[in-house]
Amino acid sequence: MKKTIATILFASVTISAAAQCADSTCVKCPEHEKTCACNKDAKCNKSSTDENKNIPAQYPGGVKALTEYLGNNIKYPELADKYGVEGRIVMHFIVEKDGSLSNITASDCQINRFITTKFAQEPEAKQKKLKEQFALLFAKEGARVIKSMKKWTPGMINGVPASTKYTLPITFNNPYK
Repeated sequence: MKKTIATILFASVTISAAAQCADSTCVKCPEHEKTCACNKDAKCNKSSTDENKNIPAQYPGGVKALTEYLGNNIKYPELADKYGVEGRIVMHFIVEKDGSLSNITASDCQINRFITTKFAQEPEAKQKKLKEQFALLFAKEGARVIKSMKKWTPGMINGVPASTKYTLPITFNNPYK
């Protein structure tokens, strides 16, 4: 079986502005000028050390374990091999408060390389269709691998587990070149 080599680019890890609240009328603490609670009747319980408790979500074992997981599980699409395609897709997902993953989407697919002679021999209409297919293949593979991940350590906002957004760029390199 062909083994895939995937290079992972760790770009931005974005934490949502605030934890998702059942009550959207969050109150602000005048003393700290930040949202302290998601309930009109709540009192400010913010301490000066809370500012250091904003922690992004993390794959169990950290970046090294995530890189290893992706390298072992991402499959380079066969059609991409035929044309020697290499590219990058940016995956986005939410790490929920319980560590489960949801709302998996893809954006910004870039095709970086083709075996020019094979690709150039195709009619222009087919070239356009192939580029769309490669983008879709990369996005589907990224989503498949993310869906199969174990639960993450959730992000923390003000020391409380929170649903947070995570951005993960994945680069597909042709392992057969």
